[in-house]
Order: sequence, then structure tokens, then C-alpha cells
Amino acid sequence: SNDKFLAPDGNGIALFDVNGLPVAGDVTSSVKLWDAGTEVDEPPFLGATQAPRQSRPGEGLDQSGFVTRATDGVGRAEDGFAYPKVESQIRVVIR
Repeated sequence: SNDKFLAPDGNGIALFDVNGLPVAGDVTSSVKLWDAGTEVDEPPFLGATQAPRQSRPGEGLDQSGFVTRATDGVGRAEDGFAYPKVESQIRVVIR
């Protein structure tokens, strides 16, 4: 895609539990795939207006301009394309 990114939701990743103790361990499940809403989505790794195939930055058609979750949590994407699970792409650990 031309505008997908990995990040936690707007609440971020808790660094302390409900008892005020530091959180430690794997927090990868807090990371989600997001769509920046900047350009209309194209097939991952194939779209003509995705870098490095685009002739200039911002070449794709404008999308909504709103950041939204790209997948529903079980791998289905709103744009109809398939994306790897977050856990297969990144691991986030607090020590």
C-alpha cells in the first residue's frame, strides 16, 4: 500500500498496570495496521503510484484524509487487499 503504517491506537501502550507497576514483556498485540488516508489504496507492492514506481511524490488519487484501522483485527482489510499479520512483521517488547 502507499500509506499503511504500524502503531498502537490513540491510547498508546500502557507502561504501568492498574496497580501502578511497570509493564514488561511482549506488547506486540497493542500494535495495529493503520491507513493514513492520504491516497487511494492499491494492491500491496504492485500499485503504479506507490514508491518506487511513482514518477513523483503524491501521485496517487486523494483518499479521505482520515487515519483509520486498515484491518478488522482478524486480517480482513477494508480495501479488499490481504496484509500480513502484525505479529509476522514486528515484535514490540518492553523490558
